[in-house]
Amino acid sequence: MSTAAKYSIAFRIGRALGGVARFCMHDVNPKVRWVKRTVLAMVIAFILASSISWLMSVLLTVVSLTLGLCALSKVDLGKVELFSEDEAAPYGRDVFERPLDSYGRSVK
Repeated sequence: MSTAAKYSIAFRIGRALGGVARFCMHDVNPKVRWVKRTVLAMVIAFILASSISWLMSVLLTVVSLTLGLCALSKVDLGKVELFSEDEAAPYGRDVFERPLDSYGRSVK
């Protein structure tokens, strides 16, 4: 094995996690061992609790995008009148459904 792999980031993270596990799992006194495990569990619970809002926002974003794409895939654009052009009113209609001229004035 090369010496470059010994100093990689993965090596250092693995060694640190192994040291933490060895520190928490092995002790002569069982009471001290359980206190160490409890402290480690509380630290992990605190980290998860502080990042739960981030995890929930990611989950809600994925769900809403999925539902939106599903709803868009079910729409029949042939039946939607938003994209069809009105032959009698090429410049649109006002709020009273009267046709408009090119200046936006109502045509009677």
